[in-house]
Amino acid sequence: MDDQSELFGRESVLTAVAHHTTAARRGRGAQAVLVRGGRGSGKSAVLRLAAATETRAGTTVLSAGGRGERLPLTVARRLLAQAGTGVPELTDTSAASFYRVYRGMWRDVVTLARKSPVCLVLDDLDACDDATVRWVDFVLRRLGDEPVSLVLSQNSPLHVDLASAHVVDLQPLTTPQVADMISTTLHFPPDAVFTNLCLRLSGGIPSHLTTVLADIRAARALRQESVELVAARRLRDLPEHLRAIATALVVVDREELVGPLAGVSTRVAENGISTLRRRHLLGDGLPDHVRAWYRAGVLDVLDPAEAAELRHRAAVVLDEFGHDAGAVADQLVHLPAVDAPWMSQVLHEAAAGGQPRDASRYLRRLVELSPDDVELRVTLATELSRHDPAQACEHLAAAFHRTTDPDLRAALAVKHALTGRTRSFLRLARDPALSADLVTLLDAVQLSIDLDDARVAAAAVAKATPPPAGDTTAQRCLLGVVAEAVMRGGETMDAAVGYARAALADSEALTDWSMLSAATVLRVAGHAGEALSVLDRAVDAFSGNGDSLARCRSLVQRALVHMSLGDLPRATQDAATAVQSMRDGGWRLPRAIVLLAWLSLQTGNTPLAEKLLDEVDEDDVRHLTPVHREYLRASGWLAVVRDDLPLAAERMTACQKVMSAVGLSDPGALPTWIDVVQVMTLAGRDATAATREADRLAKAWPTRESAAFSLLAQAYATTGLGAMDMARAAADGFAAVPSLIQQARTELLLGQRWAGVDDPRQARAHLRAAVGLALRAGSRALADSARTMLLGVGGRMRVPSTVDGLAVLTASERKVVDLAAAGVTNRAIADHLFVTLRTVEAHLTRAYRKLGISSRAELADYLAS
Repeated sequence: MDDQSELFGRESVLTAVAHHTTAARRGRGAQAVLVRGGRGSGKSAVLRLAAATETRAGTTVLSAGGRGERLPLTVARRLLAQAGTGVPELTDTSAASFYRVYRGMWRDVVTLARKSPVCLVLDDLDACDDATVRWVDFVLRRLGDEPVSLVLSQNSPLHVDLASAHVVDLQPLTTPQVADMISTTLHFPPDAVFTNLCLRLSGGIPSHLTTVLADIRAARALRQESVELVAARRLRDLPEHLRAIATALVVVDREELVGPLAGVSTRVAENGISTLRRRHLLGDGLPDHVRAWYRAGVLDVLDPAEAAELRHRAAVVLDEFGHDAGAVADQLVHLPAVDAPWMSQVLHEAAAGGQPRDASRYLRRLVELSPDDVELRVTLATELSRHDPAQACEHLAAAFHRTTDPDLRAALAVKHALTGRTRSFLRLARDPALSADLVTLLDAVQLSIDLDDARVAAAAVAKATPPPAGDTTAQRCLLGVVAEAVMRGGETMDAAVGYARAALADSEALTDWSMLSAATVLRVAGHAGEALSVLDRAVDAFSGNGDSLARCRSLVQRALVHMSLGDLPRATQDAATAVQSMRDGGWRLPRAIVLLAWLSLQTGNTPLAEKLLDEVDEDDVRHLTPVHREYLRASGWLAVVRDDLPLAAERMTACQKVMSAVGLSDPGALPTWIDVVQVMTLAGRDATAATREADRLAKAWPTRESAAFSLLAQAYATTGLGAMDMARAAADGFAAVPSLIQQARTELLLGQRWAGVDDPRQARAHLRAAVGLALRAGSRALADSARTMLLGVGGRMRVPSTVDGLAVLTASERKVVDLAAAGVTNRAIADHLFVTLRTVEAHLTRAYRKLGISSRAELADYLAS
């Protein structure tokens, strides 16, 4: 670190030192200045600048610094040797002997000063040998009219009481000085939050602040390593009792226990904590994650053995003071060995009552003690499966190989398969001695995993057989995945929906894998309300029990339902939450990433979509049927947004091949087929095959939505008045579902087609409707496209930056208003939202009053504008 950084904010100190050295040089009598401050405060830089200034002025400068020497007069000898003056060896250590040597050394300095002014610079007096410090005291007591100056520095208290010198204390930098240093170093004016973070992290000490800012400048972020380094450096400069108090407080985080743990009295502990806080030495006021880094650095002042001993004492103290098992266990998990019976008892107790992440930490230590305990490994795997599926699978595999019980092996194979989405142990677990329910459960899990695998999905669908009844949990699980298999095989919708509803008959039994299959069937069949009800319950349940992986899967499915209804804000929120949870857990869920990328494209956040798609390795998702097709679809639309139609067509052609190669008639793929048709048409490619496939799927799975998709595909692929009739029919079908996004796309197509036949009035009407629908759905990209075309045909429409007027509506009123504005009848709204007709009418009446309108026609105009 350069002196310029260390001297930041030290102007007044430099002025005071220069005043005294200049006075001595100009013959106004000898002068002495003592600069005091902690390590990193800039003392050495101040002394170096004073020495350089005096040298340039013609002063004879003699400089030395303490290095922890112990032999008498080692530092003084090194200082005077620079002037060719020797210090005699002491023949004895009597006071008289020291006095003779001290007087001779001072006489040599005075003799030297008669030729030119002399400046003695001694850095870190507290690190000098005691005899040198006493000689400095000897000199200070004899300063007279000689042109001699002394510039001294001190970090910690001295063993010798010095005679008076002008004392300058280096105080921590002030908030404005810290802001000024940040601005100078990083070249931007910091806000108050960032300035305060840097102040608290560095304690206002220039060298530590320089370390922090250099890290931010190099990495464009604050790194854990630098925070820990700063914390450790600052703590090492403290007296031993303050270090003990700091480390004790970081370990137990309970002030009342610091005294017993640090081995000091309550009063000393309280005063020490106050001192540490006043100097920002405990990380208080930092963001949570930075504070955790800082406190880890505080413990770095201890070697591993000391840290383990402190943790052990902390566990004993916490136990003796009656704290809960979790607090004691938090100390035990850090010990190199948990070898006392009471320790394992505490870990068991803490695991039974802790949160999943905490429980898994305690259970890991117990497994280390008893690696062959199958029950313990299963308990640990259950906790880990909620946030660390890869680790959970390792322990399940270990448990599987440590037991010969057929039922237990089957249960472990099911857990392993569902946690890691792998078939590794399903075949090995099959045994003639298994109960019928366990065989059914193995069949259900096998089918669930096979449905996601493009290589075996068609064969799995062909073999899927529902159980004879749905009376047990295993049978209902099989019904759920059979429902999806029936749907993806293109069989009757009534059969698939019947299986799905039977699978969900027990509202208390939530299994994310089977339940999500059933919810998917209900969504595709047009029963979005039922699907949402199931998924809302699932998200709440899995949030409550800490099963992060199941919660993420449920959030992704719920996002798909919201997206199908045209509610992009809610869909995006669910997908973003799933992705964030995935990242927090450190595991992969590519479907969540692809879905969020797709939604980002719809909402106009192209940079985020591009970044998310870059995170996905296509080779990792090729075998995952739904994920691969959605990845290719999103990549194709990203190319459209970039105006690279050849690449877009290439991606959509690949998507078409993937869907065709699976050999299934999956109605859930209908929206993707429509996108293939649209992009291929935009690129001037033949979309006949994709259009035929969309029509075939729609006829095999006859819902209002699938019929509308088929009509939309044909409208994209054809021209003339016939295409307009199909598009109008498609718009009516999407309005009845309702699906705001698809309805907006269809209105945009109608506007394009009317503009193409030179009928601007009709074009404007459809384009205005497209803008309004797209904005209500949250698709800024679609709204911008429609508005651009609207302006091109002479239309006018402002695009609001917010929907301020709608803020007065309740959530229920907003749902009713959106559906009513899309043309859905009151009866259909009531059926969709599972409320009474009277409730819908009441919501509309209140909404009209709040918005200052009186009819549906006015409502549509209000939302569109």
